Amino acid sequence: MGRNPVYTHVYNQLRYKILSGELPIGSLLPPERKLAVQLGVSRNTIVRAFSELEAEGLIAGKMGSGRYVEALPPTPSLTRVDWKSQSTRSLLHPSPSHMEEILSITDKYPHTINFAHGDGGKYTLVQSRLTEYVEAAAKRSSSYFFTSVQGLPELRERLVEWMGIPQISSPDQICVTSGSQEGLYLIATLLARQGDCIVTEMPTYFGSLQLFQSLGMQIIAVPLDQDGMRVDLLEGILARSRPRFIYTVPTFHNPTGRTLTLARRRQLLAISEKYGIPIVEDDAYRHLHLEHEPPPSLKQLDQWGNVIYLNTFSKLLFPGLRIGWIAGSSPIIQYITRLRELTISTSTLSQFALAKYMRDGALRPHLDTVTRLYAEQARLMESQLRPLRSMGLDYEVPAGGFYFWISLPEGMKARKLMERCMEAGVSFTCGDMFLLREAEQPYIRLCFTHEGAERTLHGMSILTRVLYQQKEDSR
Repeated sequence: MGRNPVYTHVYNQLRYKILSGELPIGSLLPPERKLAVQLGVSRNTIVRAFSELEAEGLIAGKMGSGRYVEALPPTPSLTRVDWKSQSTRSLLHPSPSHMEEILSITDKYPHTINFAHGDGGKYTLVQSRLTEYVEAAAKRSSSYFFTSVQGLPELRERLVEWMGIPQISSPDQICVTSGSQEGLYLIATLLARQGDCIVTEMPTYFGSLQLFQSLGMQIIAVPLDQDGMRVDLLEGILARSRPRFIYTVPTFHNPTGRTLTLARRRQLLAISEKYGIPIVEDDAYRHLHLEHEPPPSLKQLDQWGNVIYLNTFSKLLFPGLRIGWIAGSSPIIQYITRLRELTISTSTLSQFALAKYMRDGALRPHLDTVTRLYAEQARLMESQLRPLRSMGLDYEVPAGGFYFWISLPEGMKARKLMERCMEAGVSFTCGDMFLLREAEQPYIRLCFTHEGAERTLHGMSILTRVLYQQKEDSR
């Protein structure tokens, strides 16, 4: 059990199961004596662990019936700031700033080998020929002035064609945004208020968690398995609470890479219609399949208009473009456009460049080329991971997207490994970034698309060396 008291291991184990949704809200925990026998510890150990979980608000006892998993309360939202107050800093940071932590890596450590960023990498920029279109757009005087708040009309027309979804047949059903993060902010602001519940699979994209927590929303976690979100658990959750929407990354999920099966997609849509709860589908990785195409999007299967679709060019092309889009029924898009008036519009120059890029049919050949390259990069990284299985490391080979989701050897601390690797010149993301709170847990995420082959091999050799050092230190 190591140097820590025995109860902390039990506490961390139960805490992770609650934060990951493996123990959903309302779950009845085993009685103290029964759990003590199951885990081979004393009853006092269980009592202490339960006490810590109760103090954190993760579980609560009910007289005569046992202890149940509680929904996490929303984090404090921003209030009027007293600039002289000592508490101002805590008000401005109600949740961990993982976005800033990751995006600043290359600024702070320009020579680090970066397995943290989720993008296609600078080495794909030249072959994309996108710079030619940006340069051409820069010569147009209209690129320097406002366009429609809803987005450049031609770009929205191209997006309707690109999506090929019968339910999205008009440019009026699309709103262009400054990346999918702004799109998610607009949707969340429209659908929910401070204190409202929302549902998402767990783990999930840390940017969504940071957004929901900063808006003061109560997040209800649903666990994943090999087939995606555990939709079978969802109905029980909805029977106990009334969330405002369900947020999901069903295709090549971030961070796990898993894809929701067709059967579960249909089940999720049926539950959404039954309870009248919208689904926000974040489909950023759909076109990044390494072998076979994924199942149809939830929006493609949507018969009732309950799905609000979200996508971005940050994954299809490059994040610096800051172009994403929302697609949905016309009334929803009208409301979102009204909200967008508060920020006026996104980059007109980028929109002109992308519209011409898509008009010339350049996007599909680009994706065909880079997905072949990404498949090679995934195989290269997997060839370096495979020998590490002998030390207890485990992972799934991704079928698409950007990431390996890796389970570390038993007893190895993910954050300590991340810090050691950063010191050695390699960055990646720790698994608890994708949970509601920082937790002791066994996962890390490696992006296989950002770096070229030579740097990938060098970075994996560093990671391997640090893994073995940490394994040896833990003995």
